[in-house]
Amino acid sequence: MYNRLDPLACASHTPARNAHTDPSQTVDLQDADAVLAAVDAIMRDRFGNGYGSGVLQQGISDLTRAFSGNYPGLLRCDTHYHDLRHALDSGLAMARLIRGRSIVVAPGASERIDGDHALLGILLALYHDIGLLRRTDEAHLQGAQLTPIHEARGVAFMRDYLGRTPLAHLAEKAELIMVTRLVWHLPPDTPGMDRAIASLLGTADIMSQLADRAYLEKCRDFLFAEFSTFGLAGAPGLLYPDPETLLQKTPGFYNDMLRYRMQVEYDAADRFMNAHFGGECPYDASIRRNFGYLDELLRKGDLSLLRRVPQRIIDTRH
Repeated sequence: MYNRLDPLACASHTPARNAHTDPSQTVDLQDADAVLAAVDAIMRDRFGNGYGSGVLQQGISDLTRAFSGNYPGLLRCDTHYHDLRHALDSGLAMARLIRGRSIVVAPGASERIDGDHALLGILLALYHDIGLLRRTDEAHLQGAQLTPIHEARGVAFMRDYLGRTPLAHLAEKAELIMVTRLVWHLPPDTPGMDRAIASLLGTADIMSQLADRAYLEKCRDFLFAEFSTFGLAGAPGLLYPDPETLLQKTPGFYNDMLRYRMQVEYDAADRFMNAHFGGECPYDASIRRNFGYLDELLRKGDLSLLRRVPQRIIDTRH
């Protein structure tokens, strides 16, 4: 029996509803093995058993080690908003978008994503914020201070990491991580396959954040703190002098920037999430719910009604 919200999720193994499950309420994002199982099921469904499951398994294992401070050369994650949960959430969203795209794009079409590029895209989604982790000689820094350069750091890390895997022939495509940087734009001459992966990657990053059931509280408590660390928030005269201003500007940021990115720059790749679910998309529903509630609170002028207490996830269950 399959869960109606996700065609690849077995209802009998659906975890109890809690703050750490994904928007479909079928995958516990505190559990790295649960995320691995969900992504593995998608890859096997689309690309068969020989897609490279060992690379995926090692990639998620190394990711959890890195965020918990057990990966050579890196210190434990100290950012609250960009935590391990977001990394796993993004990887899962990427896999679902890839599956949805494979349903929509006809077999044999030149723009159809093959197994190697699908696996590459998922790894880039999982590791797209790895550049926020401090190196062992950067203990004097806070990870959020690296925000302006973390995408470029992530590219360098993944170019080296992929070079030591069976995907070494695609290592130079680590550059696609740059698409998650809001002020970076894909060059017009980007090859079709790279454009497809980049569009899905940028969409996965945005959708996984906006659909988080504690998104609003995380903006108030976690994202504001990260912005304050590198001088974007926390004082009069700055873009976000206080958390209330950040929340007040969030709907405009979504409507004027993020939706444009997804619909125009990312070629409306969010539609592939609908194709994956084959009906009502829990990501879309959660995003609408989050912004509908925020609009209501802003009309009332009472943001104190945001009462969830968000938790960051650095270590996961195994």
